[in-house]
Amino acid sequence: MPKHSYDTIADVYATDMGASMRFDDIGYYRDLCRRAGGRVLELGCGTGRILLPLLEAGIDIEGLDRSAPMLARLHADAAARGLTPRTHHRDLRAMPDDRHYDLVLAPYSLVTYLTDEATLRDWLDAAHRLLHPGGRLVVDAFVPRDVVAFDDFREDYLRPHGDGLLRREKRIAKEGPCNRIERRYTLLDADHAEQRQWTTVDLIRPWTPQELVDALLTAGFDIEGSDVDYGASQAPQQFATHRARRP
Repeated sequence: MPKHSYDTIADVYATDMGASMRFDDIGYYRDLCRRAGGRVLELGCGTGRILLPLLEAGIDIEGLDRSAPMLARLHADAAARGLTPRTHHRDLRAMPDDRHYDLVLAPYSLVTYLTDEATLRDWLDAAHRLLHPGGRLVVDAFVPRDVVAFDDFREDYLRPHGDGLLRREKRIAKEGPCNRIERRYTLLDADHAEQRQWTTVDLIRPWTPQELVDALLTAGFDIEGSDVDYGASQAPQQFATHRARRP
C-alpha cells in the first residue's frame, strides 16, 4: 500500500490527535458494544486508542486500518498490556467480504476521508454487507464549521512528548467541498532544539449530519438515533454520531 500521512505520525499519534479528543468517546463506544453484544469491527483503528480499552473490557472486537506503522504501534502497545488484538491491514475502501459482524464502528470522523458521493456510497454498501441482519453501523463525523483558508502555517499546539516537545502547525486550502489540510510537525528536545520536522497532507470532506443520514438511508439502513458529542451537553457542538441498523 502507498505511504500516507498516518504512516508518518504513528509514533506521535497519542500526543497528537489522540490527545485532542476532549470527550469520552471510548466510554460511549464501550456502552454501545455492551448493549449490542456479539462481534465488533472498528474501522480506522490506528494505534488502538479505542480498540485496546474495549478489548480490555471484554469486547469481542477486531480492528482494520490501512497504515502498517499505526498497526505496528497498536500491537506493541497491546503486548505491553498483555493483549492479543486481531487486526486487518486493509484500506477502508476495500473491506473484507468474507466476515460478518454485529456492530461496525467508524469513529473519530473517519468518514470525512471519503471525499465524494460515489466513494461514500460504495463504502456504505460494503459496510451493509459486513453486518449480520439486525447489525448496526455507527458513523461519527465532525459537525461542519465555516473554515477560513490561510497560506501561512499557524500553530495548533506545543505539547510535552517523551523527554521533549511536539509542535504542530497547519495551513488550510479549500478544494471544492473539501478542505486540504497540511500539518507540519516538529520534534524538539528538552532544550527546545529541533530534532526532526515533517509535513503531512490530507483531503477532508466535512459531511453534514443530514448528508450522512441521507446516505445511510439510501444504502438501506434504518436510523436508530444520533448523538452529539457522545452524549455530552456542552457547546459548541463538535461531533455528530449516527447509529444505523441493517434491517
